Amino acid sequence: MPETPDSQDNLSIRCPSCRQRFSVEPSLMDRMVECGGCDARFRINDEVILRTKKFYPGERKATGLSRFQRVPMSAAAAPPGLQPMRYDDVSPSAVGPVSPQRVIAGLIGVGLMIFTALILIFSVGQSSSFSAMTLENKLIIACFVAVIGFGLLMYANPRSKKKAGFFGILLAAGLITIPFFFKGQPLTGKPTAENTEKFERPSFPVDEIDPEAELRERFTTKPLEDEQAEMEKLANGQQAFGIYLTNLVPRNMYTVRDYLIRDTEAGPTSHPFPREDDEYLMILTELNKEFEEVARIAGKLGETTESHPDIGVIVVKVNNDLFKTGSSEKLNNPSDPAFYALNQYELDNIDIDRVERAVERLANAKPKIFRSDISKKLVRIMTQPGVDFHDSLAKALIKWAEEPGPAGEAALEAIRKLVAAGSPVPESLVELTAKEEIGEAIPLVNQLWLQNPGLWEKHLAKFGPAIEPLLLKQINAENAPLQRSTIKLLGQVGSATSLPALQELIDSNNAEVRVLTERAIEAINAR
Repeated sequence: MPETPDSQDNLSIRCPSCRQRFSVEPSLMDRMVECGGCDARFRINDEVILRTKKFYPGERKATGLSRFQRVPMSAAAAPPGLQPMRYDDVSPSAVGPVSPQRVIAGLIGVGLMIFTALILIFSVGQSSSFSAMTLENKLIIACFVAVIGFGLLMYANPRSKKKAGFFGILLAAGLITIPFFFKGQPLTGKPTAENTEKFERPSFPVDEIDPEAELRERFTTKPLEDEQAEMEKLANGQQAFGIYLTNLVPRNMYTVRDYLIRDTEAGPTSHPFPREDDEYLMILTELNKEFEEVARIAGKLGETTESHPDIGVIVVKVNNDLFKTGSSEKLNNPSDPAFYALNQYELDNIDIDRVERAVERLANAKPKIFRSDISKKLVRIMTQPGVDFHDSLAKALIKWAEEPGPAGEAALEAIRKLVAAGSPVPESLVELTAKEEIGEAIPLVNQLWLQNPGLWEKHLAKFGPAIEPLLLKQINAENAPLQRSTIKLLGQVGSATSLPALQELIDSNNAEVRVLTERAIEAINAR
């Protein structure tokens, strides 16, 4: 269906299928036509004819369109006797509410001036930076803040600029006059009558620096000073020292801390304080050791570069190679030629866990080489404070100790500490003292045997005839297991001295006691 040129008499229709618009002649009314867009056929009737026509403002003479005009309407003549109302152009800011940003600006302006005034008034003490500021600088600050505050007040009050300006001038004038009344104590080249008495002549020349104060500032020893003051208050002879650690890799800090606390026997409150460039100030408190002994222990961490007994600080440059480990395969393979050398090196490590693992490996290895050196190091470790793997140490020394004496003495000391502390005593420690023939250990082992005869009987027997006097005291013990153990031990180590006491038990009501007694007497007579 061809589209007919637009004219006022043409009909505007819409295809019911594709909704496309066309303009056709009125002569096609009630006739079938074909859509040129979708080829659909339909009849032109009232259903497809568009009754409305597009128009633009001004094309129709309608009074309702007068509100869209651009030129103001001419005022109609007022009826007789009435005066027409006229309106002036008024700015919306004069009649509408004040915007929130203006309110905030006004509050900021007033608050800024008041806050600056308070700073100028109260910050004139001796320790304040405003006290040393000159009057000119204070005036510059006051004027700068006054201008900003005045401008914000004028912006916040567009309706009453006169009142805002008057109020702003009062605040600005008050702020600017404050520096004249609160001057503080500016630094000048000439001493005044007010500060002459406050600054006394130092005990050292002005152009020199107090060496001790310089050291304290350099190492930032405030925590150490507080701890030293606390030790002086307690007056128990304990001291506090500081180990200033340099060149320390942070991941090794806790290993170093545990080593220093363990070997110096410092209190549990000892703690490292970080400083710049991977440096730390390790505070050791509740020490019963002298400064030189603490310095010797700290020196094992590397190189002692400085020592300051006056302030109790030792400077150590840490050797981080101490924390490197050898080949795990070689450390755990006794057939490897490097096994003994590497584990001997591990015994000197400051990491107590690595030392313990090396001791366990050596306890299960045959003493082929470095026997003397390794046994000496094992004895040294046995006597160190904070060591709790005595069982592994004793087993290793039973294999590695060559000369009797040092290993047994170290084991005896360990047994004493464990018994005093009420801690369990490893059987290997007692076995080591018996192997080393340490007679001083007999009373301690006897004490353990009295508490648990079944466990310690075989170990007490290893001390031989020396235990006979102690056994005779328990031959009539009311504790049946203890009495039976006593009779057995007398049968193993007893002499003719024990026969009379044993003869008295032959007629015992306890059949087991009678049998054990007969066997003990036979064993003694057979020797």
